[in-house]
Amino acid sequence: MAYIGPEPKLGRNREVDDISSSFNGSTTAFTLQVSGSNVSPGTANDIIVSLGGVIQNPNQDYTIAASTLTFTTAPASGLSFFALVLGQSIDSSVVTPADGSVTGTKLSSPLDLVDNQKIRFGTGNDLQVYHDSNNSYVQDSGTGSLIIAGSAVNILNAAASESMIRCAENGSVELYEDNVKKFETSTGGVSLTGGAAANITALSDGATITIDMATACHHSVTLGGNRTFAAPSNQVVGQAGSIFITQDGSGSRTAAFNAAFKFVGGTAPTLTTGAGLTDRIDYIIKSSNVIHCAVSLDVK
Repeated sequence: MAYIGPEPKLGRNREVDDISSSFNGSTTAFTLQVSGSNVSPGTANDIIVSLGGVIQNPNQDYTIAASTLTFTTAPASGLSFFALVLGQSIDSSVVTPADGSVTGTKLSSPLDLVDNQKIRFGTGNDLQVYHDSNNSYVQDSGTGSLIIAGSAVNILNAAASESMIRCAENGSVELYEDNVKKFETSTGGVSLTGGAAANITALSDGATITIDMATACHHSVTLGGNRTFAAPSNQVVGQAGSIFITQDGSGSRTAAFNAAFKFVGGTAPTLTTGAGLTDRIDYIIKSSNVIHCAVSLDVK
């Protein structure tokens, strides 16, 4: 005949570690353990407790809260103890491991997390490591710095077969292009393999032209009228580059220069006036508002 009733829960009964050595006639609460690890029966009805060979009445003679067994009357010293956690409870209830008791050997290897599952660190979850369906993230939102410390730090491609960035303690920082080193710091400065290019930024034409040195080293402008070049903003000592000045289709445009621009002999150049012609000013910023300039006129 088939079984009728609730489906049985599979499990096994487990004998609780003996706690009788702690009986003193005054203590009522005791921690339940099996083989030295805390165990939570779930409810008082999920554990059989015997004191001095007498089965105790659950919820009257004792109660259960997580892994704590509390007797209504403190057991006397020398009284024997026996308890059995029922299998369907111990195997279905959540057991909280003791602090510091979970080691790496208890985790699966590899430990796999699906997309958008995060490992978070810090009281405010400041550091997160995760992968969404497209990208991987090491995301720090804390107030301090994200520090990567090591005597040698290497950033490689996904196959770990090509170098992209290499950093050595007390040594150089190297940048690679397709696994070929292109840039390297050194005690004497930097070492560059291959050419270096800087963009040329087009300036906005107007009655007064102010060059923002933070946008580029090289600048160009086509004059649509007589113009004045103001002192550049965001000057950085040592920055150098060129300014390309082109006449529009009408030509005969003039340019005046702020005193920050220093020319040979102290005289600003007279621009080439032919329509569409270009002059070039090469400059280097010597100090704040001291910009040394060399002029090449009618460059063709």
